[in-house]
Amino acid sequence: MSLLSVLKNRVEIVDDSVSSRDLVNRLVTQGPQEEPLHLTEVDTLVKRHYEWLQHLPRVKPYYAVKSNDEASLVEATVLMGLGYDCASMAEVRRMLELGVERERIIFAQPQKTIVSLQYARKHKILTVFDSECELRKIHQHYPEAEVLIRYRFDSKKSKVNLGSKFGCETENESKSLLHVAKQLGIKVVGWCFNVGSGCTDADVFYAAIKKGREIHDYATSIGFKFRMIDLGGGFMGDKGCGIEEYAVHINRALEECYPASEDIFIFAEPGRYYCAAAVTSISPVHGKRILCNENDPLKIEQVFYYFNDGMYGTFYSPRYRNQTLYPIVWKSGGNLGTTYKTTLFGPTCDGNDFFAKDIDLPELEVSDFVVFENQGAYARVHSCRFNGFCLPKVINYMRKCTWELLEKASKSLNPTQVVQDSVYLRNNPQIEVLAFD
Repeated sequence: MSLLSVLKNRVEIVDDSVSSRDLVNRLVTQGPQEEPLHLTEVDTLVKRHYEWLQHLPRVKPYYAVKSNDEASLVEATVLMGLGYDCASMAEVRRMLELGVERERIIFAQPQKTIVSLQYARKHKILTVFDSECELRKIHQHYPEAEVLIRYRFDSKKSKVNLGSKFGCETENESKSLLHVAKQLGIKVVGWCFNVGSGCTDADVFYAAIKKGREIHDYATSIGFKFRMIDLGGGFMGDKGCGIEEYAVHINRALEECYPASEDIFIFAEPGRYYCAAAVTSISPVHGKRILCNENDPLKIEQVFYYFNDGMYGTFYSPRYRNQTLYPIVWKSGGNLGTTYKTTLFGPTCDGNDFFAKDIDLPELEVSDFVVFENQGAYARVHSCRFNGFCLPKVINYMRKCTWELLEKASKSLNPTQVVQDSVYLRNNPQIEVLAFD
């Protein structure tokens, strides 16, 4: 069965006139279910790809599989011809099994197991290093590897700092590592960095690329020939966030440091940017507790609500990745009345299983629904069955015009051009922001 046919079996194709709000209403109308629901709109990911191609034409996107490995999203990216940032042997294997050429994969794990390194060798996969120990491991188990040196360059405004774990220092350490690689005969063919997950200071990319040029020039001076650079990830992807601001700084840095006349392959590792806005989480209230003032029993001090989803399901990031939640109360009635200090709890026996605390919400009843946008990145991939509770149930939708576009891309030798030339995407680039009237 072709990949296109596999994808068609995973999604429900709906008319272009069907809004995101219509889809939420469709699922809410079915009433509370045991599983939390993940409304997944493949259209959103396709629109993100179109936006990327418009603003960063020189930068090939390598989708960060770890951000959301839902089959419908990954398969759509394959049909559109993306590359892949893989963090593990399992992710590399999956992409190869989907028919992705090895040249479109980077094993971007700076500290690999020996088994995974041997697997990368078998399939001739590009990889990275940031320490002398890793270089010597590569020399022993994958001596003919082509590798990128990963250096540390942290955003001061990222949700998750990655430099505290990965990336060599840009001055003495990077030079020392390049000398070790030279002595070992390892082919260092470029550099990479990651400013941190969920970066909001877009101008950090300009400084990071400038620093990369310095490392590049030093590598050239000792005999290396760099032919590729990897700008990493960190791009925000919530509704209302676009790639334009990042593109301004990245394109300026590339024009100054890596003009088009220089034969350098440029790619980046967007994950959150592609998938965050594609998923809307839908959960019903299944329990409620009202805490009143000790001296005035009629005065409500706090309301607790209990959901079938929590930090062991969708909401790991609000607890541990500094994500701000914006609950949308999905109920009719116009003015919803007085708001109260509210805490939202997950279903498990863990007392720390809450995902919003002391927020203002109107009073809800059991079986009322609350909707959370932007739950496509680092959400379901963190979920587990702690206490035996259900994992989020993914329900995939795609508009008819998006399906026709992917169908056309699957038959083309240049799927990127098919997306770039799409009249439908040019006329409908916007991503719907939900509201309950």
